[in-house]
Amino acid sequence: MLQLLQPIWMLLSAAIIAPVLIHLWNRKPGRILKVGSIQLLKTATVRHARSLRIADWLLLLLRCLFILLLAVLLAHPLWQRTLTREQRGWIILEDGAYPHFKSEIDSLVESGCQLRRFDAAFSHINVKHLPTGDTITASYWQLLRSLETQLPADFPLYVYSGNQQRRFYGPRPELHLDIHWKVYTAFDSTHNWNAYTYTLTGGDNMVITGHSSAHYTYYTKQTESATGNEPLRVCVYTDQYKQDAAALMYALQTVQQYTGIKMTITTTRPANEKYDWVYWLTDSEIPDTPNGKVLKYASGKALQTNATLGTVKIFKYIPAVTSDSVVLFDSYHHPLITYNDNVYTLYTRINREWCTLPDDGVFPVTLLKKLLPVPAAGQHDLRAVDAAQLLAPVHSAPHNTMPANETTDLRQLCWIMIFLVFALERYLALRTPKSTGYGKAGI
Repeated sequence: MLQLLQPIWMLLSAAIIAPVLIHLWNRKPGRILKVGSIQLLKTATVRHARSLRIADWLLLLLRCLFILLLAVLLAHPLWQRTLTREQRGWIILEDGAYPHFKSEIDSLVESGCQLRRFDAAFSHINVKHLPTGDTITASYWQLLRSLETQLPADFPLYVYSGNQQRRFYGPRPELHLDIHWKVYTAFDSTHNWNAYTYTLTGGDNMVITGHSSAHYTYYTKQTESATGNEPLRVCVYTDQYKQDAAALMYALQTVQQYTGIKMTITTTRPANEKYDWVYWLTDSEIPDTPNGKVLKYASGKALQTNATLGTVKIFKYIPAVTSDSVVLFDSYHHPLITYNDNVYTLYTRINREWCTLPDDGVFPVTLLKKLLPVPAAGQHDLRAVDAAQLLAPVHSAPHNTMPANETTDLRQLCWIMIFLVFALERYLALRTPKSTGYGKAGI
């Protein structure tokens, strides 16, 4: 069944009136006949000159068809076919999985199963022309969950994919589909990568290296000789909040002592110098946003609260009225930290009257994660899930009781037809000889 996602574009089909009018307007001029007297032919000649006739019907039909196809293309045509439980099923294939299950997949294809790519669109693929270069990072659970509204209940799915743990994140859904899942191990050896490097007080580099395999992921660190490296530049500025600055300085020194990082800390008002971090512990606005990242206090009227943030107790906070992205909420879902363009805004204070953060061990740890942000393993993580975790999920009641449809996008077919019609129209128009009769008619 044909479906149009944007049927309003079909109004464009009314433009076929243009070639029709042009063909009607192209009237044949009268022919000159040499006769002795035109008295008997005068009336018939006038009536014939005023009559409207269409010549070159094929050209007219091709031009009307061109406009109709263009309207259908813009309306985004889809062909929907109802899926039934009697169909053999789908093969959901991830890039790179075919060589590991070649004989089994070939057997399923021969039995009538459709081969689909394991991506967000579950597009058709062919065994002879398998795609490569999969860059999808979405969770397997999320992708399969999207099939619930596309396929009928108990529809058979044969899934072949890798077993990398990084693709199995998020809640495991309860699907009503009949899933048969097999996985393979993509890597047999350990993968190593440079996760992070920073400068030590003595001038050498501390290199943190990541190691990952199918069984584990861990990090090691080692010192490498280096010269001329710049230190981590930090500015802590305040005017009336001396206790806040003292607590922050103590936490920064704890980080420096633990990591051995080369760090310079200044307490003067930041100028045009380059800083990695600026801690603006004052109620006044920053005149000019300095280079690097900024943590500043929010301004406004403080309210009492008894919220918590992990082990930290919050006594006072400032209500957030902002469109910035919220980085951290307290237990009452009040924004504590927002972020916008390298500027973090803190809606409490680093002060014992506002919270217990200065006395909590989480404070230096939080600073450490921000000052030395070791990136997540991401694509380097090769840990594999246990095969027992891929047993068929518990079947729940079907979420859709209506027949499921298989959708095919027809825009590519429309483009092909438009090109063929245009090429044929141009060929016929150019080969039609010019004449004084009902010959060539142009749009």
